[in-house]
Amino acid sequence: MTKAKAPAFTQSWEAHLGDHVVKLAWSPNGRMLAAAAVAGPIALFDAKGLFLHELPGHNMGTLAVSWSADSRLLASGGQDGVARIWNVETFGERCQLQGGAQWVEQVAYSPREDYLATGAGRHLKLWNSAGQLLRTYPPRPSTITDIVWQPGQLFFSTAAYGQLATFHAEQAAPVRIFEWKGSILVIAVSPDGNFIATGNQDASVHFWYRKSGKDLEMSGYPAKVRELSWDSGSRYLATGGSAIVCVWDCGGKGPAGTRPGQLDAHDRLLSAVAFQNKGGLLASGCLGGDLFLWNPRKPSAPLRGARLEGGITQIRWASDDSQLAAASENGTVRVFQRMEKD
Repeated sequence: MTKAKAPAFTQSWEAHLGDHVVKLAWSPNGRMLAAAAVAGPIALFDAKGLFLHELPGHNMGTLAVSWSADSRLLASGGQDGVARIWNVETFGERCQLQGGAQWVEQVAYSPREDYLATGAGRHLKLWNSAGQLLRTYPPRPSTITDIVWQPGQLFFSTAAYGQLATFHAEQAAPVRIFEWKGSILVIAVSPDGNFIATGNQDASVHFWYRKSGKDLEMSGYPAKVRELSWDSGSRYLATGGSAIVCVWDCGGKGPAGTRPGQLDAHDRLLSAVAFQNKGGLLASGCLGGDLFLWNPRKPSAPLRGARLEGGITQIRWASDDSQLAAASENGTVRVFQRMEKD
């Protein structure tokens, strides 16, 4: 893990959407922040907090958002059965994509090429930004709960009950299927692509070595695990599932039979964890509204803290780690800026 300096972060700006924020996403170039409200609208801000536009989103609610690699387009999915691609330069809707089910719960742009994966119920589809359907995959075993691209690659993984499947964007069949009798909620692929971790309904974290298929499980969490984040070096995995952030060391022989580092300051269940994209700092948020910044090498106490009104729903670092955004269930979006002396 990269050695973390003492951070010099200060609040930069704050906005209020007036509704539960379900998704928060920085554009890859760091110039825009999208915040989707549970009722459907998607607010766009520039990096300094200037409100730019409100996209209508989806009737009955927006469920997912994802930026294109060039930061010019934003994809969204919702409870109206379609995915939409928005041009954020004109704030217009570019096209609608039929997901194949009543809700489009997953949208995920490739970080490398013009590929957009959508998940609606058991239906998995691949598109380009012109709205052209490139591939329809055989229905997955159950509802698709997550879609995650491998950083810098054309591989993506999907989660469903009993199965984690990895696909290549230019192949019709899965390149690898990992069977597991459990309900997978979220996926986290390590930056080097060697490990895939999942947070699960049965209060466990499952862990696969992608190439060999070897797996192991970390169980005993007090609650289902929806919070996962890898550090930039692909060695440390931060997990939620309790009020304590667990940080597993996946180097060497892996985390089997070891005890995780524990970051203990929250008084409510965790709702978000996020390592920096390149640095070694870790942010965590909980249902009580507390936001903490940690150096996992010195876990005795948080480096910084803040409190939002309402439980924290999302935490996102800008691509260059210069800003940290947090959102809450009462509609607050707060952004913290790294000072130059840091």
